[in-house]
Amino acid sequence: MIVGLKKAILHILDMNSGINVYSDELLDIENAEINTFITKHIEKIYESASLRPAVFKEASGFRGKLEQYKNGETTFAELSRNAAERIYDAVSSSDDPKSCDLIAVEFVSDEKNIIGILKCDNKTGITHTVVQEEGKVKNNIISHYAILPPVSQKISECAFIELESGSLRYAGKIYKIEGESTDIIAELLLECEYEISPRESANTVTRLAKKVALENGADTIETQARIKEYVTESIEENNYEYVDTDAVAEKVFEGLPGMRDEFVQKIEKAGVPKQVEVSKYLTKKMTSNVKLATDTGVELSFPPEYYKNPDYIEIITNEDGTISIKINNITELINK
Repeated sequence: MIVGLKKAILHILDMNSGINVYSDELLDIENAEINTFITKHIEKIYESASLRPAVFKEASGFRGKLEQYKNGETTFAELSRNAAERIYDAVSSSDDPKSCDLIAVEFVSDEKNIIGILKCDNKTGITHTVVQEEGKVKNNIISHYAILPPVSQKISECAFIELESGSLRYAGKIYKIEGESTDIIAELLLECEYEISPRESANTVTRLAKKVALENGADTIETQARIKEYVTESIEENNYEYVDTDAVAEKVFEGLPGMRDEFVQKIEKAGVPKQVEVSKYLTKKMTSNVKLATDTGVELSFPPEYYKNPDYIEIITNEDGTISIKINNITELINK
């Protein structure tokens, strides 16, 4: 993706002193270091499968502020300060308040104007300092308590709102506030209702299929192989847009209506949507090879369609209860 920054601003939220520094002026996005730092952070998280689709509640205060900004009734600095104050009130009330910086941005992606909120937890780092004592220079090492996350690190709490349509995706963490588990970004900043993310959906589908197979005495390895095989076919058939969970149930538990229905019920209860959005994470995880490890230390990795295909792999249960694996039709062994 290509991100074109239009505006950015930084607010400092100090949970230790309670003294916050809200900026009145925007960051200079013409500065190459500033532009690169913010852009790389956006690119690292914006297309992540960990972002949850969400919808603003009708009474959302932040949604109202966005509408005011969209209509020219408030400034970007005022919009971002409102977000920063909401984050500060929430984090400072939690059981483990930690200082952070909030970066608010407006950028263009795929010709759409996006508002981004990036909560950047402060890290402790070590840096140098130079002190002059009695005419002599002394170089020293000190701790720095307000280091921003490096661009190699993915920001774990953020939100992206398409300004025109109001469509929303976010990533959040759970905090304890007055004994209650609270997702600060979803509940106290955005005030939205959300679905589980594509990453969570993919993991849940695999976990629950294996659980149903195990509880009913079925082959969990075959279940995993069937999921991967079907998802590969489904992604191609649906033009890399979505995977249908009902079709997954039919494929994985073909001829086993009881297990199929149990799986569908568990999927619905877990909140997995009928159509799981295809993402880089889902494509990589769900179409990769099946990997097996034995208690003797041998590891195998093979395409899912090879499982129980005697032309390639045979899994044999011996009379003494041990298992033998036979690999067929090999023309060459390659040392990796």
